[in-house]
Amino acid sequence: MPRTILRDNTLDDIIYNKYTEQFQIEMMLQNVEGFGSPSEFISKFGLRITDEVRFSVSQRRWDEEVTEHNPTLTVDGRPNEGDLLYFPLTKDLYEIKFVEREDPFYQLGKVYYYTMTAEIYEYGSDDISTGVAEIDVIETLFSNSIALTMAVGGTGDFTIGEAVTGSTTGTEAEVKSWDAGTRVLQVINRTGTFATGEAMTGNDSGAVHVVGTFDTLNNTNSEYDQNRVIETAADDIIDWTEGNPFGESGNFTGSI
Repeated sequence: MPRTILRDNTLDDIIYNKYTEQFQIEMMLQNVEGFGSPSEFISKFGLRITDEVRFSVSQRRWDEEVTEHNPTLTVDGRPNEGDLLYFPLTKDLYEIKFVEREDPFYQLGKVYYYTMTAEIYEYGSDDISTGVAEIDVIETLFSNSIALTMAVGGTGDFTIGEAVTGSTTGTEAEVKSWDAGTRVLQVINRTGTFATGEAMTGNDSGAVHVVGTFDTLNNTNSEYDQNRVIETAADDIIDWTEGNPFGESGNFTGSI
């Protein structure tokens, strides 16, 4: 799955990565005795699982597949660091960390393989839309998600995977789930923040409902998210009102 990088043109920072292309190719798994080490370790951020695998792919077969699908997907015509590999036996995504182009070292006077070292992929707000359901579901399961409770009324039902747009803010998002009984809409991949009272329209279904309540700090895709708890505790410690010269709330006006 080749990576497409979306950058901030002003700061030249990476906004997020897109994985919208995919093709299948034969590879040889080198570390057949198990994952490379260290596969699990305790860091200052907690337990990290960095299962490492090494794959080899024929350069000739690679060139054939890339030429057939899209030659612009790769840099220098080879697999690139940051691209993803889906290994169906473990049903996991692996991110390529390094590509060795001279291993084995000119055996019989030529290099025949690309050898890739990859680690288990850590999802980070990337757009995964390859058209393969078992791959695309990873984004649905791990992308930051919020729940919006819609006001009573509205028409139609949102469909999973469609884009929805706010009438006032113009914010767009992708539908993760919609419960017509409780009127709870869960969305991922937001481009901004919705406003209470604005109408939200499904781009495919045509459903229209008005936003009632929501909490952008409550990530419904995580059992361990504590953003709301931290925010509430911080408000009890720091004075954000206008009476505090270091506060941020309120609009200050003046004249010279």
